[in-house]
Amino acid sequence: MNKIFVHCRLPHKERQMLKENFLVKLHSSKNKILNENEFFKRANGCHGIIAQGNLVNERFISSNRGTLKAISNVGVGYDNIDVEAATKNGIAVFNTPNLMNDAVADLTLGLILSLARKICEANNFIKEGKWKGNSWDLFWGENLKSESLGIVGLGNIGKEVALRASAFGLKVFYNNRTRLDKKIEEKYKVDYLQFNDLILSCKFIVLLLPLTKSSKYLFNSKVFKKMRNDAFLVNIARGKIIRETDLIKALINKDIAGAALDVFENEPKVEKKLLKFKNVVLMPHAGSATANARITMMELACNNLKNFFLKGTLKNLVNKDFN
Repeated sequence: MNKIFVHCRLPHKERQMLKENFLVKLHSSKNKILNENEFFKRANGCHGIIAQGNLVNERFISSNRGTLKAISNVGVGYDNIDVEAATKNGIAVFNTPNLMNDAVADLTLGLILSLARKICEANNFIKEGKWKGNSWDLFWGENLKSESLGIVGLGNIGKEVALRASAFGLKVFYNNRTRLDKKIEEKYKVDYLQFNDLILSCKFIVLLLPLTKSSKYLFNSKVFKKMRNDAFLVNIARGKIIRETDLIKALINKDIAGAALDVFENEPKVEKKLLKFKNVVLMPHAGSATANARITMMELACNNLKNFFLKGTLKNLVNKDFN
């Protein structure tokens, strides 16, 4: 019977399904994400891995060559897995696409609204007992209607964000490595801009691109200095797309007006200086955190392995050319 290591908090139904078909070792990542050495010790010698938040690197993959057959990631992104090493060693890598699109798009608009209307700051003001008089002069924010929103990375989630943003009257622009077909642009009411034009002109900028060699630290001091002084940055993609020390300097120097971060450069560690800004909204990597999205993602991650080992099917395969 194949051995499966699960680095995820699973619902009872999925745990039982796995235990009926595999020898299962469980680690709930709710309280602790295993580091490289801890994961190596716990998962070494397993045939399948369900990963959530932990690194599955080249060292682990190479050491388990011939034994490890499949890795199923709980999430649409898979930059925590060395896919190249997995492919070289004949290991299938799966993800859970298109289940979190609505949840992430909803939170993206929530973060934009929180920044524009200073919702978190006002909430704290009331809870701290500071509201003593007329509120007329308090927490003046920004209108969304007729303002510009730039989306860097208009994939499936970005398209959902664009639809929601249009309903608020925002003019939506996007930048991708490859421009979309004109019919798709018309459908989602978006216009293409070169990257430099987008960061120069848009008031709200949302990051929804994957983390790659080219996107790592794409947003740095040079980019922040080009952005509008009244611009707000929202990162709901991957933390390392932003160099956080440069972001902190940009906020101190008022190169930009504020930021909302759902992901961080070294999460769960958060730069302490970010906690002190009133114009910064922070979430704990919660883009897909609705009951429906998270439960269906865990179900699919489990089914990806079950279908691979028991049926030989490759649905949701990331590395199409693995041997």
